[in-house]
Amino acid sequence: MLTLENETFRLEVDPQQGAKIARLTYLEKGIDLLVGKPESVSPPPATDWPVRFTLADSYGFDEMFPTIDADSCVSLPWGPVAFHDHGDLWSLPWLGSLSDDVIETEVLGTSFPYRFARKVHLNGPTVELEYRLTNLTPYPVEVLWAAHMLFALHPGISLELPDEVEMIVNAYEGGIFGARGKRITRDERLFDRCCSFIPDSGLCGKWYTAHPLSEGWVKVVDTTNRITTTISFDAAQVPYLGVWISEGGWQGQRSLGIEPATAPMDSPSNAREHGAIHLLQGHATEIWSMRVTTVSLPD
Repeated sequence: MLTLENETFRLEVDPQQGAKIARLTYLEKGIDLLVGKPESVSPPPATDWPVRFTLADSYGFDEMFPTIDADSCVSLPWGPVAFHDHGDLWSLPWLGSLSDDVIETEVLGTSFPYRFARKVHLNGPTVELEYRLTNLTPYPVEVLWAAHMLFALHPGISLELPDEVEMIVNAYEGGIFGARGKRITRDERLFDRCCSFIPDSGLCGKWYTAHPLSEGWVKVVDTTNRITTTISFDAAQVPYLGVWISEGGWQGQRSLGIEPATAPMDSPSNAREHGAIHLLQGHATEIWSMRVTTVSLPD
């Protein structure tokens, strides 16, 4: 485990577990912001392939690439190529190092040849994350990257969104928002459920912004613990926001997944249907960043 600590945070990264940010503790309040590791749940056998993302893996902050939902890539000449459940990165051991108060991790992909690297640095009340993705093939590939940041969901948690978010698209069949693909506008009552939660409803759901964002941010407000956490990202490189909500409806877990994404709807194929392909060009390198800032609310 690699650890960073300053006056605001203590952050732990597990390179052997997909470079997962396993814990993010806000020191002023002694609060772990992310869902903790389920102690009583065992992962599937390591010999299973493809690896399945289960409750044993559903904690902390993972990187999702080249998909979230299992998908079939048809844009490579030797395809179709299987993109497995929740992608490659979360289940692979990464190379990792800690120097000059920066955790650097990188890994080579398994579904097709690529290199994925991330740097994590603490700057006062902000976790700064820098990403670098290189396609090692000469071929363009339809892909999706998303953060998979699971906040603990409890009474007093809500979201604030940019005013430009006038419509969301349901990305989960059934549950809170009904049929997958359903569009919900801000003037509909159901829109309130994308930002206001009922932690013990027994439901779950997933939504994406219906259109690319020009302002890349979302704020998690926790009135119980009197803190706010703002996740900000460059909308030119990361134009969509997804939010996963489990009010006990998935494996009994209560979690709020904040998922800035390069494409919507949980897989490249779904993004294509949505008219929002993200194409990683042959031999191209993409660079983007994200920031997570936590502050206390005034008493």
